[in-house]
Amino acid sequence: MSSAIFGTYTRAIVRQIPDSIRDHSECFEGRELDGLPLPDKIDLEKARREHERYTQTLRDLGLDVTVVPADESTPDCPFVEDTCVVVGNKALLTRPAGKARQNEIDAIGKVLEDLGLEVHRIRDKDATLEGGDVIFTGHEFFVGKSVCSNLEGHEILADTFPEYPVHSIPLRPPKFHLKGVICMAAPGVMAVGESKWGKRAWKMVQKKTKFTYEPLWLPDKVFEDHTCDVIYFNGNLIHCSVEKGAESVKRFADKFPDVNRVEVKIEELEKVDAGLTCCSVLF
Repeated sequence: MSSAIFGTYTRAIVRQIPDSIRDHSECFEGRELDGLPLPDKIDLEKARREHERYTQTLRDLGLDVTVVPADESTPDCPFVEDTCVVVGNKALLTRPAGKARQNEIDAIGKVLEDLGLEVHRIRDKDATLEGGDVIFTGHEFFVGKSVCSNLEGHEILADTFPEYPVHSIPLRPPKFHLKGVICMAAPGVMAVGESKWGKRAWKMVQKKTKFTYEPLWLPDKVFEDHTCDVIYFNGNLIHCSVEKGAESVKRFADKFPDVNRVEVKIEELEKVDAGLTCCSVLF
């Protein structure tokens, strides 16, 4: 297994797309509760083609990828990032806020155990934690205090990984995961959305950390939403396509001239608020 150094990984887990995501994603309920318009229906064939290319990209960049079959009873199961937090050889299975999503956990736990990891579980029924809220920098964790993750969940994360400080970062709707506004783009570099939510999150990171991070500011607006949600590992940076965010791609190119950058599209899953990091667990 790889060490706990940020961005040094050998494995990935992804999960296939069920038909049920088209009509029963948690996103539909969340938008209704917030009074937001419902998303367009997902084109399942296109979504699966994009997901296969995403998976193949991870393989092409050197990762050993485990593909978990879809489960029709868990519509959002492709968003496997939310099910666990893995550092080195230790994993914490999370406890998503949505009851339906909690049924995703056991299948991922079995995969992690079969791969030989030390697996821990959240037993506190008052705790919530989703991986999309958890940023590991190699030195510490930043965790969204959001509609998906609460302080009880943060405390269990801290107990599981006592060698790393855990800092809570408040986040309010319509942003529901911390990685939707701030994400690690390289060792010591954070991709940060220029929205008010990104600016608030960055301010809190600066306030709480004892380490030094550099921000890479990225557009966060209608046509370039989620562009700060990126995947960095082993000297590679997976980010949005130029069609999705031309200005963001330009800023990545300017900032990282020597990094192998790969553009990946998950346009269909973005209809239900997915980002690139949502669709895999790297360790």
